[in-house]
Amino acid sequence: MTTDPHSPLPDVSPPQVWRRYDCWRARRHDAFARKHGHRLPNWHNRRGARRAVAALCISLAYIGVSAVLAFFTWWFAVPFAIGLIGCIASQYAVRIVSGSVADTPAAALDELQLAQRNAARSMSFGILVALMFIPYFILVTLSGRYSDGVPPQFVYGTAITLITLLLIGTMIPTILTAWWTHDPDDDVDPKGDYR
Repeated sequence: MTTDPHSPLPDVSPPQVWRRYDCWRARRHDAFARKHGHRLPNWHNRRGARRAVAALCISLAYIGVSAVLAFFTWWFAVPFAIGLIGCIASQYAVRIVSGSVADTPAAALDELQLAQRNAARSMSFGILVALMFIPYFILVTLSGRYSDGVPPQFVYGTAITLITLLLIGTMIPTILTAWWTHDPDDDVDPKGDYR
């Protein structure tokens, strides 16, 4: 296992179980890349990655709209499920065309990819913390408005909103790293051999 050169911890610091887990993640990433790397061949460039990101963002927006519907009707589950299926499919496409940089262990990334992944995760954490305040403000507002107890539909709507915002926040590193995808160099073929 190659160690992370940017880690502040010495190689012996992580417990054995953590090192085995990191190796397992690296093997899993390599298996994903071997299995799916040839799919969507025309999308393995900046334009294709941004198309996949747009599809993912549309799916997330659709889920967001269904979360708002959860405050008013129980039928929100139908568009929520459709949006969730679209989100899973488009996230899978984003992972394929971007090389799954956001989910890859540090040992399997080059320096540029590692910097992009770390920047995306850092930005994502700040956005996720901000998003988590939205359901809290909703609950505080509702509890101030209804002194006899908040109606169950609103509590359920707030829970679906929390799930939706958590899903959006966890997708941000994948979205950012895919958006930052570069076009492949003309002097390097897909196998990595220089022409």
